[in-house]
Amino acid sequence: MNKIKIIIKREYLTRVNKKSFLVMTFLGPILICLLMFTPIFLENIETERLNILVVDQTLNVSDNDSTYLFKNQFKSSDKIKFDYLDDIVAAQSILKEGAVDGVLEIVKTNDTPPIKGFMYYGESEISSTTQSEIKNQLSNILKNNILRFDYGMAEKEIEWINNPTVDFYTKNIFSGEESYNEIKILLGGVSGFLIYFFVFLFGAQVMKSVSEEKMNRIVEILVSSVKPVELLFGKIIAVALVSLTQIALWIVLIIGIVGVAQTTFPEVFSMQVEQSITIEQRVITVDQINSVENSPVSNIIKGLSAINYPLVIGMFVFYFIMGYLLYASLFGAIGSLLDVDTDGSQFTLPVTIPLILAIICLPILMENPTSNIAFWLSIIPFTAPVAMMVRIPFGVPIWEICLSCGLMIIFIILCIMLAAKIYRTGILMYGKKISYSEVWKWIKYRN
Repeated sequence: MNKIKIIIKREYLTRVNKKSFLVMTFLGPILICLLMFTPIFLENIETERLNILVVDQTLNVSDNDSTYLFKNQFKSSDKIKFDYLDDIVAAQSILKEGAVDGVLEIVKTNDTPPIKGFMYYGESEISSTTQSEIKNQLSNILKNNILRFDYGMAEKEIEWINNPTVDFYTKNIFSGEESYNEIKILLGGVSGFLIYFFVFLFGAQVMKSVSEEKMNRIVEILVSSVKPVELLFGKIIAVALVSLTQIALWIVLIIGIVGVAQTTFPEVFSMQVEQSITIEQRVITVDQINSVENSPVSNIIKGLSAINYPLVIGMFVFYFIMGYLLYASLFGAIGSLLDVDTDGSQFTLPVTIPLILAIICLPILMENPTSNIAFWLSIIPFTAPVAMMVRIPFGVPIWEICLSCGLMIIFIILCIMLAAKIYRTGILMYGKKISYSEVWKWIKYRN
């Protein structure tokens, strides 16, 4: 046992003192926070407002009343300002001088459809987003004119047809809490991907360390003092402690960065206002829709605050440790099989396929976490760490969690025993092409 402690201490200090560990410890949380909050801040950055000249040549004559269908009908916004002119030649001259960003000419023809729109631009082309907004407004204005002139509808009726909004809420019948389904999808997807990333990353480190010591023949000196199995377990435990140290530091730094951002930009992190809706004699408390105090992140913050963090964090730590032990033991065994002339892909590919399968199925799991596919992926030990972490935020029956955890523990014990047999023989095997049949013989050897 003392020898394993020495191996753990050596492996742990060697990895923690590396520059790459220190760089990723501080750079990782910054990159994660930038990934989360950059789109939100980009939305709030003021962009240059475009000036579009509209030339309406769709004079409508009916009942001795001459009107233009599109003139003064476009709605300006923070991104686009619409002005109007009657002469297309004069408008194009202004565009060539650079006084405006674009000219929209609307004409009426005998073709089908009869209304045509022509967009002219100068030195800079109008973005596709702006073009889509202009086309949408063009279609809506035409629709409104048809409803107004052909069907005689009033403005209030037209407004109702154009904006048939319905406030929609989802609430848990037992707890009364809103679901925040988007937040659960985000949290589940991120948790599942992090499990995949860390298990694969740190498991591969075990394989690399084992194979390097074998190829450099350092292992021959080490096994003269310790048993091969003790050396393998020492490496696995040391790398696990390194990974847990880095994850703990990441959590602390992320909380610190979010706290600083919340203090610096309080308006971005403002909570959403609640309102009470009375239905007959029932009063339902919901988030106020279209609240003035609503911010881009308020839903995220409130949704995250409704998550059962003790369960999520506890399950994340459990499945990370179990997933790591499972794959690290297998990767360690594979590392003992590698030699200068050995093709490692023939051994690593079968082990990594289940992890890759879990990531491929990530969209299916997030879309329907209660499906049969999601159930079986969260029960099978090879895919359970990723699949179950995606499902946990949505709520998983206790018996499913217990079944998954129990199978994981049993399967890990079997895999560690299997890896120990392979490692004990393969670590000192040089110059021989190793095949699956050869490995199977090692497994069948009795102690």
